[in-house]
Amino acid sequence: MRRLLFALPLLFAVPARAQGIKIGYVDVQRAVQEVEEGKQARSRLKAELDKKRADLDQKRANLEKMKTDYDKQAPVLSEDAKKKKQEELQKAYIEAQNDANQMQEELSGKEQEAMQTISKRLLQVVAEVSDRESFTFVLDKAALLYAPAASDVTNEVVRRYNERFGGGVAGKTPEKKTPEKKPAPAPKK
Repeated sequence: MRRLLFALPLLFAVPARAQGIKIGYVDVQRAVQEVEEGKQARSRLKAELDKKRADLDQKRANLEKMKTDYDKQAPVLSEDAKKKKQEELQKAYIEAQNDANQMQEELSGKEQEAMQTISKRLLQVVAEVSDRESFTFVLDKAALLYAPAASDVTNEVVRRYNERFGGGVAGKTPEKKTPEKKPAPAPKK
């Protein structure tokens, strides 16, 4: 009986305490995709990737031409000349492969650097929204199985991120814009 009397106040305390908890969530992946800075970073990286791919395609075409030339010349070449051409072909192939790997690593590093800056700023904005909206917890949507749409603060985070950081290049803070002054409305008669 004593245990029941002791446990009874605890049962009533838990719901009262749970009522003060406010939980929100942010779709971090979508937010990174939608902030202006993220769009610009992806655009920049895509342009760089396209340029490097064109360079690699040119090297690949040259490599194929070398192989075709070798195949045409092979029947009339001496063994030493064949061996030399094969070594050149192998060297060019390895070089092209190394260039492709280096390009992939370089672009991966640049993407990671840009996303790291955006993620750091995104956390700052989430903290501000959390404080302003009095959230006890703000979770990443990726970690949730279910949550009501009303708890989603992604749009607010994206809006505030763009207001605060604009579309500036990662690592650079844009200048603050001064709001335009609107003329006062004419008094009603």
